[in-house]
Amino acid sequence: MRVKRFVADNAQQAIAQVKKDLGKDALILHSRPFKEGGFLGLFAKKKYEVLAAVDNTESMSMRSFPKDEGEPPAKQPLFKVEQEVILPELEKVKKELTEIKEAIEGVSAQVRSTSNLAQPASPTKKVEIHESMIQTLPIKLRSRPTVVALVGPTGVGKTTTIAKLAANFALFEGKSVGLITIDTYRIAAVEQLKTYSEIINLPIEVVYTAAEFKKALANLEEKELVLIDTAGRSQKNKQQIRELRHFFNGRRLDETHLVLSANTKLEDLLETAESFREIEYNRLIFTKLDETNSLGNVLEVADRLKIPMSYVTTGQNVPEDIEVATFEVIKRHAGKECFNA
Repeated sequence: MRVKRFVADNAQQAIAQVKKDLGKDALILHSRPFKEGGFLGLFAKKKYEVLAAVDNTESMSMRSFPKDEGEPPAKQPLFKVEQEVILPELEKVKKELTEIKEAIEGVSAQVRSTSNLAQPASPTKKVEIHESMIQTLPIKLRSRPTVVALVGPTGVGKTTTIAKLAANFALFEGKSVGLITIDTYRIAAVEQLKTYSEIINLPIEVVYTAAEFKKALANLEEKELVLIDTAGRSQKNKQQIRELRHFFNGRRLDETHLVLSANTKLEDLLETAESFREIEYNRLIFTKLDETNSLGNVLEVADRLKIPMSYVTTGQNVPEDIEVATFEVIKRHAGKECFNA
């Protein structure tokens, strides 16, 4: 794993440096504004620090040190003396990232194996999809604030989707937006959403208990929209899903969107949808449309559940890779299906 510290004049420039040097898959481990220089606290210049990490794979090494530029330079220390204060926290984060990496590798291997087994011997079967199969209902602002939670299994992209929604409502629609995260199991997820909130200039509340959640809602009561990011829950772990349900009990939620990945098997999508019924979700968001060649599973799930789709995402770019899940949008992204409008 490669970890690097970036310092810039503001959060947006720091994130741009992270993407340029470590790539778009880098994880934000720590971020903070600070002041540099000056005399006795006067005339200090505002700076922004980001600590980011990326898996130090061979492909990254090739990108960092092309063959025509000679051998890579000798390894440099990852930390300077002034960074020693964050080492204990970093060790915890590195351990967590290792666990996440192993889990992702296991899921990826399973997906590849499933994909290989699922390869048809005959040409791709066409699926007839009717417009009546798609109910579309994006976020609708009501009384102030409209409270919207995103729930779902791990790895479907809830945090990135929250950032996309927040940016679109705040920057393009001019709405006042607040963020709440109860995804405190993953330090990287909290820091990532904090970074987005800094860039978009939105308030964020980090919540650990149900009592804190109630207080966070009160702090954001003047906002037009409050978006809530939740920790991923396995559809096979009923206890974790019940814990999330109890967290929301007695607290007003206007909309609850179940986030699912479009590149998941139909039986797994249906199992997840059934397991999360306890949360009483009333919208569906499908992510990763860019990572599948067929949307038959997506439409079948939506048709069986009879629950409206709100949004689909088609990449990692914030805020652009998200669209309202209309029939025309689904049709555009489903190249191999046949549509009868």
